[in-house]
Amino acid sequence: MKVNSVEQQNKSSLGHGIKSALIGGVVGYAAKYALPLTSQEMDADYKQVISLIKKNAVKARGEFFNEIKDLPTRSLAHDTYINSAKKFAKHNICAYDTALKKIRPAAPFVIAGAVTGLVGSFVHNVFKTDVN
Repeated sequence: MKVNSVEQQNKSSLGHGIKSALIGGVVGYAAKYALPLTSQEMDADYKQVISLIKKNAVKARGEFFNEIKDLPTRSLAHDTYINSAKKFAKHNICAYDTALKKIRPAAPFVIAGAVTGLVGSFVHNVFKTDVN
């Protein structure tokens, strides 16, 4: 087995740690949007807005559907509108959820990701083996 002097093995892993922290920070920032809303974020105001969206969507759909269902034949445009009207409430709820995720503070997610990256880098450097 070949033995190297200490001077030749004195490689700094600072660059690797910084790179791991940056990658972890980016992953943490992405987790801000990827993680679902918590029960604290789904408070009474959230439930009130969601019920308002659903109520307005049902009201708007009901008025138009009552006019369309009496038609003897429906065009492709009518069918397309019916399908899009059914997706209206779901789309608005998703948009509201995204808006709530956007106002989340980013710092806890970025810090948690960076710390995880640093710990991963440290564990990698401790357990790596260099065989020459």
